[in-house]
Amino acid sequence: MTAAPANSLRRIGLMALLVLGAIILAILARSVTGPSDYRTPAWAIWVHLATVVPALPLGAWLLWRPRKGDSAHRIGGRIWVLLMIVTAIDSFWIRTITGGIGPIHIFSVVTIVQLPRAIWFAKTGQIERHQRIMRGVFFGLIAAGFFAMAPGRTLWALLFG
Repeated sequence: MTAAPANSLRRIGLMALLVLGAIILAILARSVTGPSDYRTPAWAIWVHLATVVPALPLGAWLLWRPRKGDSAHRIGGRIWVLLMIVTAIDSFWIRTITGGIGPIHIFSVVTIVQLPRAIWFAKTGQIERHQRIMRGVFFGLIAAGFFAMAPGRTLWALLFG
């Protein structure tokens, strides 16, 4: 194993530890409040929207721009991954109308699992696998947004009453 893949593994491991730490903090914070009296905090909605709204056009730009792998793509990709990780973690504070975690949160788990894999594939030169995973995560973002913003669903009700 050369120095570059070892360095990449270290970065992916650090990212995985940071994500795991954030999930543990979320679980600990959630355990303080009872399940029956839980209300989605306003900050969770604003953080979620502040990361989802820019992630959508940035992801589309990265996905459909003809030039891949240049510095603009790498910088934009890193920003997009950060936005998506924050979005996925924050989504666990946003409950369904009934107050629990719903099937839509599967998209968050998939995002948290797939992004480090996609980064690893890009670093090791497996570009096709990287692109496949990133397309899946991007279209998962669109699907989750569709389900969340459909009238009568969680974010629709939280934002528009």
